[in-house]
Amino acid sequence: MYKNMEGQIAVITGGGSGIGRDICIEFAKCGAKVMVTGRTEANINETKKLIQDLNGYAEAYKMDVSNKENVESVFEEIYNKHGKIDILINNAGFSTPPTFCTNMSDSDWDGLIKTHLYGAFYCSRACAKFMKKNNYGRIVNMSSVAGVFGFAGNINYSTAKTAIVGFTYSLAKELGPYGITVNAIQPGIIRTSMTEEALNALEAKFVDETPIKRIGEPKDVASAALFFCGPDSGFVTGVIMRVDGGYVLNTGMDILMMQMCPDEQNN
Repeated sequence: MYKNMEGQIAVITGGGSGIGRDICIEFAKCGAKVMVTGRTEANINETKKLIQDLNGYAEAYKMDVSNKENVESVFEEIYNKHGKIDILINNAGFSTPPTFCTNMSDSDWDGLIKTHLYGAFYCSRACAKFMKKNNYGRIVNMSSVAGVFGFAGNINYSTAKTAIVGFTYSLAKELGPYGITVNAIQPGIIRTSMTEEALNALEAKFVDETPIKRIGEPKDVASAALFFCGPDSGFVTGVIMRVDGGYVLNTGMDILMMQMCPDEQNN
């Protein structure tokens, strides 16, 4: 897609599985040198191998985004080796089992907020100082449709993903003068291990409630990340892009009205 991403140094957090893995692979296909980061060494090494099998360039770094010292050390190592960091995808995250606020443990709240929100902050802060030296950079944060209207039973996840929106807007203003763009993606229901249980129970319902009439794939999100990080997107910043097949557009009333409308194929 963007063949002139050749030689770009791209750091992707949470690159060992799911959406992060597809982002790593698609960026490598476009010529970027991909720095795969994550907490599970076996997973990030597997992503690295998948890229190398495609004749792409990848390095694997074990990194816990919630650990400030670990983050700063890894970014320093990458910068010292390559002399620049062009792209940062703040993708690392997880969800906890559905729980109402009154039953949620401190550890479920703290752990998730620390990874999603503190992680994006630690990584962006560590990376931005290197990007500013080169007057160039692309940062993409991973929000969610849970950051649009919230998800009942996931107040920690919804809070973090909503906060990422404000974080993105503010950082875009701060870094714009240095040629650094900052945008965010709000994935909908994407087929990953994190959504497997919900899809096993409700896939047909989700498809029915999505205007595009399918479940999203990790590559759909990777394509959005590629757009934001491409060489022609330098005037696009502070944008929150939903990648959900139109899922959040539909309400119960919309679905009812669609069912009541005459079927054109039968007319």
